Amino acid sequence: MSNANHEFPSGNTRAVKSIMSNTEIDIMQKNQEMEKENVPTTTWQKFMRALEVPHQEKPLSALRNPDLEPILIKERTWGFWSFFAYWGLPNFAVATFSTGSALLALDLNIQQSIGSLVIANVLIAVYTIMNSNPGVKYHIGYTLSQRMIFGIYGSYIGIIIRVGISVVLYGYQGWLGGLCINMVFDSFSSNYLNMKNTFPESVPMARKDLIGFLCFQLIQIPFAFVRPSRVNIPSIVTCFMTLFSIIGMLAYLVQTNGGPGPLYYEKVLLSSSKRSWMWLYSMTIWYSGISPAVANQSDYSRFSSGTLSCYLGLFIGIVLPGTFVSLAGMLCASACKGLYGSAYWTPNEIVEEWLNNDYSSKARAAAFFIGISFTGSQVFLNLTQNGYACGMDLAGIFPRYIDVTRGTLFAQLISWVVQPWTFFNTSSSFLNAMSSFGIFVTPIMTLNIIEFYWIRKSKITLIDFFTLSKKGAYWYSSGFNWKSISCLLIGVALGIPGLVYQSQPDLTMNSAMMNYYYGYMFFIPLVTGVLYCGLTYMFPDHHEKMCHVDPLDFFNCFSDAELQKLGMLPFEENLNDICEYLDAEEPQESKDRIIVSGEKKYENTM
Repeated sequence: MSNANHEFPSGNTRAVKSIMSNTEIDIMQKNQEMEKENVPTTTWQKFMRALEVPHQEKPLSALRNPDLEPILIKERTWGFWSFFAYWGLPNFAVATFSTGSALLALDLNIQQSIGSLVIANVLIAVYTIMNSNPGVKYHIGYTLSQRMIFGIYGSYIGIIIRVGISVVLYGYQGWLGGLCINMVFDSFSSNYLNMKNTFPESVPMARKDLIGFLCFQLIQIPFAFVRPSRVNIPSIVTCFMTLFSIIGMLAYLVQTNGGPGPLYYEKVLLSSSKRSWMWLYSMTIWYSGISPAVANQSDYSRFSSGTLSCYLGLFIGIVLPGTFVSLAGMLCASACKGLYGSAYWTPNEIVEEWLNNDYSSKARAAAFFIGISFTGSQVFLNLTQNGYACGMDLAGIFPRYIDVTRGTLFAQLISWVVQPWTFFNTSSSFLNAMSSFGIFVTPIMTLNIIEFYWIRKSKITLIDFFTLSKKGAYWYSSGFNWKSISCLLIGVALGIPGLVYQSQPDLTMNSAMMNYYYGYMFFIPLVTGVLYCGLTYMFPDHHEKMCHVDPLDFFNCFSDAELQKLGMLPFEENLNDICEYLDAEEPQESKDRIIVSGEKKYENTM
């Protein structure tokens, strides 16, 4: 809270006090104590103060920094095309282009694979919309929603899961980005194209790949200092550049081959039962790759300038590119098999084939444009889906010392540790295990939807996210919500056997657990959701602030229309001193009497 002296307008103080309960006053006072800045006296205290994140006179505490607060109106600039691009990025990318290699390996053909992807994309869009509403309505991100689900301290569970996945995927996407930038370097020099590997055989990478990876990592680093809300425009540009590149590759290969190629005409020989499970598994594989982005959708939906534009942008950005790019990748691979005798599943393989066959100016120009396009999409994909996401989550663990910029830099530096080159160049089971990422985030998504819509009726208090007061709405039992944590653990545990069987095919598998794993996109929400609803029904939470919103716009983040809809009083700077004012001007007995006896400015309408 600010320590500046303000003169309260006549009648305003009583109006404010009249809508605040004793609990809300207590929470504000607790928060003020946490946010109070003491003058450092020792060398160690001065050193730790110097490490604190820049906060421009805004409150800073063990639970709060500016990057965790609800987004202000001036920063809510994302419209239809911004959300289309945000979801276009993971689709106009190397991983999606090569998805067909995993789906066709299930003994499905191209037509069957695309059918499963269409259904999966529609369901993913629905999941994403339902997960986006804490951000759309209250302008808060994934980190704060974890406090709502698991409790103030229990939230670290969901945050740590997302941080771990972000770091691994940052390295994975960074390696793919290095392959993309190598297409650009290949177009510059035939010597680079044919660079010999000087590493010993024990090193699972080529020198050329390492150079590309290093250059791609260096390109990404400066973007850590860009606010996440500001990368929407370059994301839109790179999405369309990559779209044109994919269309050009597809048109050239299919036309040159004289048709879609042999893979397109393959028959499906699976039995009806086996085919059904492979349809489920193909949907799960596709869902798993983008499930972390679905889970933390609120991190970006809070930038929305309008609810409808957000929903339409993400729905179309998920369904159309997600289906088209996968289909284009399969058709390109099929045409390559007809033309070159091998099915090439990544753009860099196709470009290298062109350049090796004919290092002409035409082929080099195509390599350059395709390389620039895919490199751009990989940069902003990795930043938005993994880098910034990691920064936002780490800010929730160490608010005093980590903001989005520092957390993104951490992901960039630590991603080397996961050695992403081993994912592609060894017999590592990582690529199989990638289909399991959704096991860890799907229960979180399910709990978020149930907690927000069913338990809290889409009404949450924001000031309680930043308090250690036992009266806070998200304190539960000693800061932990045992019901949601139990459901999370059970939901994850049921998927682990299938993950083990998938990673270790020599083991004798249990068919029931394997089938559960094949369809965990559907089964985990069912199991986790029913269990959580049952526990909540048997052990209901009777907190006095359940299904309530804040009486005041404490963070000055709502428009006048939103305030009227939520039934809040507008923010005024001098209201920051309400706790200090109450302490100084009136005894507690008088405060309690006034707080409960006044009239509200306007009633809740939701």
